[in-house]
Amino acid sequence: MRSSPAEASRRAVLFGAPAFLAACQTPNEQAERIAQMTARGVILTVNFDLNSYAIRDDARAVLEPLAEALRDPALERFSFDVNGHTDSTGRLGRNMALSELRAAAVVDFLAARGVPRNRMRAQGFGPLQPLTPATPRAAANRRVEVFAVPPGS
Repeated sequence: MRSSPAEASRRAVLFGAPAFLAACQTPNEQAERIAQMTARGVILTVNFDLNSYAIRDDARAVLEPLAEALRDPALERFSFDVNGHTDSTGRLGRNMALSELRAAAVVDFLAARGVPRNRMRAQGFGPLQPLTPATPRAAANRRVEVFAVPPGS
């Protein structure tokens, strides 16, 4: 079965996500694979523009199906950590606040689509956990990672 260009784009935005989720085509498949997780793990990474916490169109394209998957009854005992990050450009205090705003923006987006807020925890880490430590100002570091936390983890 061939993917449409939009579906291929959605999968491509799953940068940093485990390969088994990157291959998912439907929210039901995502929910099934998340439900099989036994340890805390990244299920999605979305990127942001410099000095911005606005959710980009490419991020919306992957967050929409994720919201649908997270509403699946198979995941009702899971919680989700939503961790915001920045690059190292600018002052630490500003970056800490920006990373919290990024995480909150993703939580707001998912909650607006029916994911219960009490199952999500937004946290900001500023530039302290770069994805690319060798290039701390790289765009890849401006991200939010959504972690699935299985029951009992």
